[in-house]
Amino acid sequence: MDPIYKIEKSTHLGSVRTFLKAFLKTQEDRALLVPLRSENTNTVMPSLVTDPDLLDQADPFSPAFPMNSAKLVSKLTRKSSGEPMAAFLRPCEVRAFVELVKIKQANWDNLIIISSDCAGAFSNRDFREKAMDGKEKFTRDFLDKRLGSNLSDTMDDSIATACTICTRPFPETADITLGLFHPGNKGITLTGTSEKGAKILEAMTLETIEAGEDNKDKSQVISARKSHEKQVFQKLEAQTGTLPDLGQYLSNCINCYNCRVACPVCFCKECVFNTDVVDYEPFQYQGWARAKGGLKMPTDTMFFHITRMIHMGLSCVGCGQCSNACPNDIPLAQLFKLVGEKAQKGFSYIPGKDVDEAPPLSVFMENEFQDITGIS
Repeated sequence: MDPIYKIEKSTHLGSVRTFLKAFLKTQEDRALLVPLRSENTNTVMPSLVTDPDLLDQADPFSPAFPMNSAKLVSKLTRKSSGEPMAAFLRPCEVRAFVELVKIKQANWDNLIIISSDCAGAFSNRDFREKAMDGKEKFTRDFLDKRLGSNLSDTMDDSIATACTICTRPFPETADITLGLFHPGNKGITLTGTSEKGAKILEAMTLETIEAGEDNKDKSQVISARKSHEKQVFQKLEAQTGTLPDLGQYLSNCINCYNCRVACPVCFCKECVFNTDVVDYEPFQYQGWARAKGGLKMPTDTMFFHITRMIHMGLSCVGCGQCSNACPNDIPLAQLFKLVGEKAQKGFSYIPGKDVDEAPPLSVFMENEFQDITGIS
């Protein structure tokens, strides 16, 4: 069994900052992408850090989640620079990065990924309203509350819906995984979950603990999340079970395409919705309006969302950034996750779980879907 290390300071933030500083000092040539808090505001944004002293502002447990950083890591690793780096990512960000690696939009070779148990996050709007002047105390209080419920309080409607129905809040694929102690402690546990991650932790001469001391019941958390997800999906299916119902659900869409831009696994350089295919002539709109008596504008909103579902549903990791980015607060995250999970189940595919597993439809399997084709 891999050794489990611990760092325990007076706060979880203190513990993780101690680790990150030690990590960066032992990896002198490596830059670290980590959420950093602005000194003068409540803004928490990913920052590429080379100076360990700046990590006094690191706030990776903040419930701020302005973007899925897999897009940034893709940008930093897609082409080889020869420069080693590391990234502190939420589990859903790691899953998105794994999907990007599979489609040749990112590279893991010169990268160390650190990931931790995730307590969830607020929507952008709610974070701005709730955080106010709390700064890092807001993070500490948030984390204490979430850990106090063992991360399984799905009725906490203060966090984003995508987080309440996230059934994979623990790191699955990373080089170093960071666990949070059971309620009452302020420490973190560290495990090297890849060969290169294990070597880095071993070189840092950290204190070890016995397996089992980190007693968070992960199965309890996942069971509660799955139960809540089922309730959300049942209600959603009743709302969107027909095309007219789906149209009503999406009726506030203004074709801003923010959800596409925020999605970490939408990677096309040119989207069909930015081409002449849907750049209609003025007379066409008037013709459609005369034929129907009226034409809802803008057009093609449902066409856009259905196209997105087909395009990236198999790789949807449930991060919720589509809802986060919507200016009209359409609850897209649960819709895309519902559709995505149905498609993923059909292919027995779990996005972001195994970097060596090819995405469905990118490979031919001779005996696939025999129950549908009738061919054996």
